[in-house]
Amino acid sequence: MKNIKKRLIVILAFGLVLSISTPVLATEFGEQNESTTESAPPTETSTKNNSIEEQKSKKELLKASANAVVRKTNLSFKIGDTPTAQDFVTVNDDSNNPTFTFKNGQPVTNAPGNYSIEINVTFDDNTSTDITVNYIVKEAAPLATLKTTTPVIELGSKPTPNQFATPAAGAKLSFKSGVPSTKKTGTFTTTIIATKDGKTSELIVTYKVLDQEPPTISVNPDDYPFVIKGETITPSTFVTATDNSGKVTLTFKPGYEPTYSRLGMHTFVVIATDPSGNTSEFSSYYVIVSDKPTLKAPTLDLKRSTPSILYGVTMPNLGVIAEDEDENLIGWSIEDEKGNFTITFETPLQPGDIFALYSSTEVEYSEKTYYIYDPETLKIRELYESPSEVKTINTKKSNTNETKKIIPKTGDANSISLTLIGLILGGSSVIILRKK
Repeated sequence: MKNIKKRLIVILAFGLVLSISTPVLATEFGEQNESTTESAPPTETSTKNNSIEEQKSKKELLKASANAVVRKTNLSFKIGDTPTAQDFVTVNDDSNNPTFTFKNGQPVTNAPGNYSIEINVTFDDNTSTDITVNYIVKEAAPLATLKTTTPVIELGSKPTPNQFATPAAGAKLSFKSGVPSTKKTGTFTTTIIATKDGKTSELIVTYKVLDQEPPTISVNPDDYPFVIKGETITPSTFVTATDNSGKVTLTFKPGYEPTYSRLGMHTFVVIATDPSGNTSEFSSYYVIVSDKPTLKAPTLDLKRSTPSILYGVTMPNLGVIAEDEDENLIGWSIEDEKGNFTITFETPLQPGDIFALYSSTEVEYSEKTYYIYDPETLKIRELYESPSEVKTINTKKSNTNETKKIIPKTGDANSISLTLIGLILGGSSVIILRKK
């Protein structure tokens, strides 16, 4: 019984305590709730700040390395170039997406020299840095350069621009005022235009027009090697010369001047020179022959001779020449050691034909003796010696009388042995051309 009472007393006491303390607890809890509600904003700010710090921490972890962007060295540009800011730096690490700007405006490139420029580099981590770069501005490579020596153009030729200047790779050259004239020798100027990629430059060049072509030498007719003893000999005796300048001088080469008196074969050398000093040389042979008959004339055996074959005798080892009345060769023979000769005609003599015989060496000859195949007797006979003899001859070609003047036996002092032709043809001629 006592125990039940004790329990009731405890329960009642506990209930009393609860009834007293409940309002207090409610008040504390209410104040506590109000306090929590009022401090909510600071809690949110703290959270945001923590988020920014975390972001900053992450950004710091992604910050560009010290050598992400570095300046270029030994940098150079040409006059007129327009470089960008990035042309001045080398990017080693682009993970922070660097961008580049000129800090103080476009760099100087309009004049040669040494310069510096500041490049502002900005990264996506909101950091930036300035880099100072040194650079050189050089003269632009020329589109063409003049020749190192004064161009020499041939007289009368058509020059090209490349004879005056050397173009850069890809450049083209042209004359500003058309192809310059080269009709006269002298010193002149012309303007060359060089073009490449829309750019042009002009070069004024001085050049010379010279005659570098040697004269042309032409040999006179085939009889030039034969010169009569005592005749005046000049270079024009043997050759003529022409030149693009229109003027040329002929002279004998020193030591090869001609002789005038000594019979026989001789060598000569002619030099042709134009006003510019270009020369040509021609060398050959000539023969001085006697100016008068010196050998004994051949004797024709009239009894044995026929219209087809002539027989006779003269000095040993000479040549005997047979010519028609127009001095055309119709036959010849070399005598034996006793002086006997035989001449065979390809075309037999016709009644009324006149021919001459004379002996000859390379440089000497005899008087001519004239014969006729008499149309009346049909025999060969010697003509009369009188220089004024005029004889009426009936030829087989005509039934009418024809008057002919008979050439005197004394002959022609300017007649030259035709056997010399073979001798000269056996020689050689050489033409040598020289430029000044």
